[in-house]
Amino acid sequence: MSKKQSSSQDNDPEFWDLAEKFIELANTSVDTSDLGKVGAAMLYAAARFNTFVVAASSLDRKEFIEDADDTMDYLSKQFRHMLGDNLRDFKDNYKVYIKHDDEQPE
Repeated sequence: MSKKQSSSQDNDPEFWDLAEKFIELANTSVDTSDLGKVGAAMLYAAARFNTFVVAASSLDRKEFIEDADDTMDYLSKQFRHMLGDNLRDFKDNYKVYIKHDDEQPE
């Protein structure tokens, strides 16, 4: 997983299509599962799959182990950045994204 890869995702239609598919699966899953459980499962799946990506991209087990701390730092920073972007988006658009049954329209 390279830093170049993540910076080019902003204009990558395939990236956004995949993200929308994962979000749609999560949205349909909340019909039968707890919202928090769906979120936790998505976090676990992202961690597990990204670990696989790094392992599969490593030359061998030794390289994978040597790169583990840098990988943790890089992926944590990426998640923090993406989470921050989405928290700001929801702050600005809360009433658009979240509709409560007891709220009166403005």
